Amino acid sequence: MIRLVLVVNRVVFFSWDHLGSLSTSALGSNEMQFGSITFQSVTGDIVMENTDVIVNVTNENFTSKAGVSKAILEAAGPEIEAECARLALQPHNGFVTTQNGKLPCKKIIHLAPYTSIKTEITKVLQECEAKQYASVAFPVIGTERLPEQWEDMKGSHAKLVPLHSAGQEYKDVEKIFRIGCPTFTIEKIERVQNPYLWQAYQVKKKQIETQNGHENNEKVLFHGTPHSTLVPIYQTGFNRSYAGKNAAMIGNGTYFAVNSNYSALDTYATPDQNGRKYMYVARVLTGDYCIGRSGQVIPPSKNNGGFVLYDSVTDNTTQPSMFVIFHDAQAYPEYLITFRR
Repeated sequence: MIRLVLVVNRVVFFSWDHLGSLSTSALGSNEMQFGSITFQSVTGDIVMENTDVIVNVTNENFTSKAGVSKAILEAAGPEIEAECARLALQPHNGFVTTQNGKLPCKKIIHLAPYTSIKTEITKVLQECEAKQYASVAFPVIGTERLPEQWEDMKGSHAKLVPLHSAGQEYKDVEKIFRIGCPTFTIEKIERVQNPYLWQAYQVKKKQIETQNGHENNEKVLFHGTPHSTLVPIYQTGFNRSYAGKNAAMIGNGTYFAVNSNYSALDTYATPDQNGRKYMYVARVLTGDYCIGRSGQVIPPSKNNGGFVLYDSVTDNTTQPSMFVIFHDAQAYPEYLITFRR
């Protein structure tokens, strides 16, 4: 019999209904039995679990230092990171097993990126059964794969991280901003870290990729905003309820510009009382798009009235200058630029 522990570590967003017989209602329970598997949902820190095995969901090289994976490697110690690097060079089946390092568990299974949560969990459980491990702890699947450069959230659900002007990340953002706004003075560039919005965006991205049959669905676009909506956007995302506040020429959704100079207009990036202007650099899932029109609240159908819709609309399919989305999870506010004339 295997005891399967789901550790609610830091922030939780997604359920485990991918397991089939295990539904979302299980997360509200302390313990449930599924055949020979005892499922427990606990609140805590996975690095403190004393199960036989804990699972570290990591990257292809088993070296991820983001989110929960970062916490596990730091707590386990450098020798575990070195062991992962060695094992990554050997043949494996999508995971490697290391010693526990400084952790109270007995072993750590480092799991590479998955295509099916159900398949990967089954793979880990089969390994535990083969090695006669009696208990295994997983982090909540979906919270572990955050961008490598993100700082620890330290309990916050969203935060702004100032970028150093000498750093490459700052320079990359500055470069695309300067293409359209060469004369503006940048006061600061901040990275938006919001795990919930990021995960929701990634889920939507995978859905659109599957539906469209290709991966050319994402663009980096701009969104100018007044000071009053700065916090709502990085805390809860772009909101279609603001549609029509400034313009709704090609649909009642959230607008994004291809060029920063358009978003820098005072109509959108309205200066505050100190003359500061604000613009988000966003990842946007434009997907398959078509020409929009005033009054649209959803994209048009792809097949003359069918149920499959375009993902977004634009002003010009050949040389677009703007895009409109109608689903809030289709955009992630990645950076906030504070600037002035």
